[in-house]
Amino acid sequence: MKNFESLRVPKYVQLMIRLRDQIEEGKLKPGDPLPTRERLMKEFDLSLSTVTRAISELERQGWLVSRQGSGTFVVKRTNGATETNVDSIAVGLLLPSAQPYSQELVTEIVHEANEHNIRVLVMYAPDDEEIELNNARLLFEKEINALIWFPVAPKKHVGVASLFGKNKIPVVIGEKVTDHFDAPWICVRSDYSQGMRSILEYLYELGHRKIAYVGPKGSESDFGPVLERWYTYKDFMKSNNMWNPDEWLINPSVFRDWHAHSGRMENLFRSSNAPTAVIGYDDTIALEAMKGLSALGLRIPEEVAVVGHGDYPGGQYSNPRLTTVSPCHAEYVDAIFRVLMMELAVARGENAVNSQREIVIAPRLLLRDSALAVSNMQVTG
Repeated sequence: MKNFESLRVPKYVQLMIRLRDQIEEGKLKPGDPLPTRERLMKEFDLSLSTVTRAISELERQGWLVSRQGSGTFVVKRTNGATETNVDSIAVGLLLPSAQPYSQELVTEIVHEANEHNIRVLVMYAPDDEEIELNNARLLFEKEINALIWFPVAPKKHVGVASLFGKNKIPVVIGEKVTDHFDAPWICVRSDYSQGMRSILEYLYELGHRKIAYVGPKGSESDFGPVLERWYTYKDFMKSNNMWNPDEWLINPSVFRDWHAHSGRMENLFRSSNAPTAVIGYDDTIALEAMKGLSALGLRIPEEVAVVGHGDYPGGQYSNPRLTTVSPCHAEYVDAIFRVLMMELAVARGENAVNSQREIVIAPRLLLRDSALAVSNMQVTG
């Protein structure tokens, strides 16, 4: 039995692994009912919420199905995941548990994997690099054929990719982790700079010249969205003579804890130099900004336009619905599997060459209800 405690694996993940092992070993067969939640709680000394989360994740991954009034049952997996298909390909998927986009991304990846007769073993990592690496080791023990990895902290380490790379197991990373592309992995990522530029150009066309940015600035050592979005914002504002770092660069905590910063917000957004638009580093921050501005009595978008990044689920149902940049998950996942299949062919020794080490996917702007032209707004200044 695996030493989960030494690996610091979350308890719901421990239960997922044990149940998946029982299914793969035939102890739980297709159509068999899963033991009740009460029995699992008692057998593994877990809380109801932990057992429920593990079952929900296994349902989402296609291992289980719940039938109202009957219980939860093992799914008959016809996509090559059965014991009789010894030639089936298994791909590990390791991604952060805290990201709002995780569910949609997992759904897209599992769907695409089914099209290629590939089974996917999904492993989540909290915001902890050590647990992330330990979860990667658990996937490695499963003897997977390849890994799709969305790092918790891209800039800090490449230990997960190195673990698989040195064992000649293909790795496709969904984020930039280094500037050196002689590394034994492929990066498929979104064009964060273009996403920010599309927002700025859209707001500029609407007449906005006082555009605030709410988010981290990052440092020279950063990779990925933090630095690209920040530099694109700064360069655009400077090139259009709109740069105002003293007032229009706002820390996310100002809106996250708006009640503690209401005086500062009041002074800024009621002044003659008040921003007419606010860009959030991601949708979560943009939605927090909407709440904070609404708490001040400001109407969105009639008095302040708000735009985000990421197309997180919450933005589709906010009031008003949040204008945002979508990472185009379908195109993103299609690119991942395109290079993944090539890498698997190379690993099998087939006559295939994959020269692309970085693929950048262009996002698209989703126009909803949270931004208006300045001419249609009731602005202070």
